[in-house]
Amino acid sequence: LDVARVSDMLARIKGKIELKRLERVSPLAVPVLLDISKEAVYGDANEALLAEAADDLIEEATRLV
Repeated sequence: LDVARVSDMLARIKGKIELKRLERVSPLAVPVLLDISKEAVYGDANEALLAEAADDLIEEATRLV
């Protein structure tokens, strides 16, 4: 995640954006959430854990209400 780029973007849109609380994860938030939730896991379990977390987030983001 390019924190400086996100910070610059937030500074540009300050006062021009409206916060809307959602009942579920927005599909647009999935990449950011995946990056934020990275944990140090070593060995073969690393890919399996990341894939499982990604699948869970994608399922939640695309679930019909």
